[in-house]
Amino acid sequence: MGKHWYEVALRCAAVALAVSVVPPAASAIAAVTKTGAVPAPLVGKWTRTVTAADVKRAGATLPVHAGMICTLTIKKDDVLNASVICTGGQPGGFQGTVDVAGPNRVHIKLSEPVPDVYSWHVSGKRLTLTKVKDTIANREAVFWGVWHRK
Repeated sequence: MGKHWYEVALRCAAVALAVSVVPPAASAIAAVTKTGAVPAPLVGKWTRTVTAADVKRAGATLPVHAGMICTLTIKKDDVLNASVICTGGQPGGFQGTVDVAGPNRVHIKLSEPVPDVYSWHVSGKRLTLTKVKDTIANREAVFWGVWHRK
């Protein structure tokens, strides 16, 4: 009977150990797979002026036009973590998200639900967004280019 009691106690200890390890492991997995976390270099307020070359390259149509000044504000980990306001044309702006799409790549989800991918590079006070995939000409004309940190 002494050996049986020892085996039962050992099994209980093993179960207790397994139960105490699973929740921390699960939360660590959740932290790794969390979506929506914006890379720190992208966080901030950025501005750029849409050029005639941007409009022509993208095939953009009104209300997007050359001379529009756009301000892109990106916040870290908010539900609506990005907004863009363009002046000199379209009134108001859009809110949405900038989500990670891979290393140095993001989805810009502002107003248009169609998937897009842009690569990004920050150097000093300059953010360069380059279209990888986007079928929305107006979004492409606004976002593809060099942005300056305000």
